[in-house]
Amino acid sequence: MRARAEIVRRIRAFFDHRGYLAAETPQLTRTPIPEAHIELFATDLIGTDRAAGIAEPERLFLLPSPEYHLKQLLAQGSGSLYEITHSFRNAESRGPHHNPEFTMLEYYTVEADARDSMEITTSLLEAVGENVPPLELTMQEAWERWTGVDLEATLSGEEGEIGRRLAREVERRNLSVVVRPDEEWEDLFQRIFLSHVEPEIPRDRPVFLTQYPAAIPTLARTVPDTPWSDRWELYLSGLEVANCFGEERDPRRIAAFAETQARKKDETCRVGHPRDKEFLQPPSVLPRCSGVALGVDRLVMHLLGEETIQRVISFPLF
Repeated sequence: MRARAEIVRRIRAFFDHRGYLAAETPQLTRTPIPEAHIELFATDLIGTDRAAGIAEPERLFLLPSPEYHLKQLLAQGSGSLYEITHSFRNAESRGPHHNPEFTMLEYYTVEADARDSMEITTSLLEAVGENVPPLELTMQEAWERWTGVDLEATLSGEEGEIGRRLAREVERRNLSVVVRPDEEWEDLFQRIFLSHVEPEIPRDRPVFLTQYPAAIPTLARTVPDTPWSDRWELYLSGLEVANCFGEERDPRRIAAFAETQARKKDETCRVGHPRDKEFLQPPSVLPRCSGVALGVDRLVMHLLGEETIQRVISFPLF
């Protein structure tokens, strides 16, 4: 654990030296932001009211990331900031790379895009002891190399049409993926990516996988006149460790994204929660900025050459 503590110390020193604000945000909330693919942990706040006696329990939720509160600080004029905090995600697969409670580093750089964040993250990796230069690979290049699919050629048109195009490519390339009736494009894309692309990502060096399709709904801005979002993910030892967005700033697009996510979550989630009205109708505009969410436990795994997350957490749940 001394080695882990030294890595975390270097992370803090890296951002402190560059003038980032060290933020502290809550881990409990009444109204989480809606993320359709993330299940939450819920708990009850048992309190008393001096006038009425024992109050009804109030439902609270453990946060899966500090994103929402950090963005509130950014909108209030905080400038570039970072936080190292514990985050919680329910209903994820148990195994050597997951723990329901994990350590998250999240950092936002103002007047920056995803390219700027890539350079900052490369410097961060060097600061914590990574000595192999990273490889940059676009999603287009990765798909052509490992599936033979010209991804960009499939991405024009409405969602139904791009889904049919991708399904035809699966059949034409004889990919070992069964296309399900009425399957949404995003689901088919993710299944092909997880089965044919991600396993081939080099493990001997850091890899920045860039230019994700804008058809994947996220809060990353779309690169003008392209089908790509301003986004990358960082892979270390073949594991996805960080996710970066050049952040969307248009309140209308943010609200539309949140509404869609909330609707999907209502249909599929097992742990329901109230909607955050301020997130659905954002009152403030973010500054131009780029944000990165990085899993500290997986970073430590990579740097120490460990194969399981349990080896780098003092008291893993599993």
